[in-house]
Amino acid sequence: MSDSIALPNTMHPVIVAGGGPVGICTALELAHNGVRSVVLEKRRHGECFDARTNLTNLRSMEHFRRWGISEALRANDPVGDDFVRSITYVTSLDGHVVADLTEIFVFDENLPFASDRAEFAPNAGIEKTVQDAAVANPLIDIRFGCEVLGFEHDESGVSVRYRDDSGEHEEQAQYLVGADGSRSEIRHELGVRMEGVPDLVQASIWYIHAPGLKDRMTVGRSSFFFFINEHRDNMMLIAQDSDDRYMFGMLPVGDGLDPDSWEDARAALIRNIGFDIDVTPIQGGRVRIHSLLSPTFREGRVFLAGDAAHLISPMGGFGMNLGIGDAADLGWKLAAAIDGWGGDALLDSYGHERSAVIRWIQEACVGNTNRNAASFTTEGLSADTPEGAALRLEVGTVIATSKVEEFKSFGAQLGTHYHGSPVVRSDGSVPPELDQGTYVPCASPGCRAPHVWLDETTSLYDRFGVGFTLLVTAGSDPETEAFEAAARERGIPLTVLVPERPDLLDLYGATFVLIRPDQHIAWRGDVLPDDVGDVLDVVRGVGNLDGVASEAVV
Repeated sequence: MSDSIALPNTMHPVIVAGGGPVGICTALELAHNGVRSVVLEKRRHGECFDARTNLTNLRSMEHFRRWGISEALRANDPVGDDFVRSITYVTSLDGHVVADLTEIFVFDENLPFASDRAEFAPNAGIEKTVQDAAVANPLIDIRFGCEVLGFEHDESGVSVRYRDDSGEHEEQAQYLVGADGSRSEIRHELGVRMEGVPDLVQASIWYIHAPGLKDRMTVGRSSFFFFINEHRDNMMLIAQDSDDRYMFGMLPVGDGLDPDSWEDARAALIRNIGFDIDVTPIQGGRVRIHSLLSPTFREGRVFLAGDAAHLISPMGGFGMNLGIGDAADLGWKLAAAIDGWGGDALLDSYGHERSAVIRWIQEACVGNTNRNAASFTTEGLSADTPEGAALRLEVGTVIATSKVEEFKSFGAQLGTHYHGSPVVRSDGSVPPELDQGTYVPCASPGCRAPHVWLDETTSLYDRFGVGFTLLVTAGSDPETEAFEAAARERGIPLTVLVPERPDLLDLYGATFVLIRPDQHIAWRGDVLPDDVGDVLDVVRGVGNLDGVASEAVV
């Protein structure tokens, strides 16, 4: 940290280093709360990373809905209706289906307990969606072709150096967010070293062009194949668009194969799909899979988010989605501090809350990784015989049973919570035990607010305000003046919502529920407390935190 930085009287509220989905979503959350930001992205406008994320899960799509971009993502999905959104285990593309998990994916109808639907769209569609949203938002100054060179920070602000085509520049901000990926220069310059399990497995991942491949899929056109056969290559194949581009890879890569060798990769592809075909590599090679977590998400006025703060096995689809959760948690808290009503403890709570959630999901994804395709392989699985068919039925049942919690991970998506956070006012209740596959709605403080649909198209969440929402679950003429007055006095944006739905009282277990901007519950009670101001001071990070847990307990 520099001893002193000469900062101007006016500066940017936030600079975000990194304009991938996590960096831009941090800017979108800031903008949603009325705060400007500058996003510095090394790539050019329209460029995206290939062969990355393929699923924006339920929880991330709830945030996309808040930011007004969920339908844009669906429109930008490059994979058309010629593929079925599913995960399918096959012996080969011209062989046999061992397990098809279509029934566990819900992409075309609303679930009662979520405000939006998951979207199985490749990274190209995700990046186009968030880039377009950032360019169109007047509160976001996104600068492409900008490489961050370094920064200095002290108690007064942050000075960021970067380079573009015109030369080197320097900008000042109140806060800096490092969302610059797994090799984060921001994290490196802070001297932060992630902890956990490095080199969990090695993979070989490739982005390819294979004209006519989908026309030869006699097992059906699934958007996501796992190959389970005598080769034991742990191979997967995922459609990236409807124009013959695919991601394929081996995770983990088998002994005797060079992860960087296209010749080895092509041979594995051909022997698994079951026939020869013209295929061109676009990019690919060795990918090291880590399960790592930063010991801190904050150093003064500098914050880490996404892959800069944590790395996770992709088996479970949580990599980008955890970063979206970071953006939703951090963005409103930075906005609160910038607007003057959020305290320093609120900023500290970002790391407390996110690290515990991420640690639990990392452990679940390590388990998912160990249950790879090869682990289900049995001799004779590919045989065109009655015995082979019986074996496929048996193994398919085992796969569906053991992998459903990974692919239908409602518990990990919606059930993780911030119970024990220093900015959550406990009522003594305890959330249900976490389960990767099963989600149990719970209104214990720290949990995501239980969801209902108010009509066919209107979510309860659509009625939440920008800032905090005081949800009144019973009574048509509640006396909430004390709460509103205390919020006004502190500058806290507060919306009072009285849906007059009799089912909400049982669902939430209290008459009054204070819901944060990120849709998590901060406090609840059957009557307004005598110390309304004290409650608000705790949840905005300036109250008496003595006796409150210093780290979220998951």
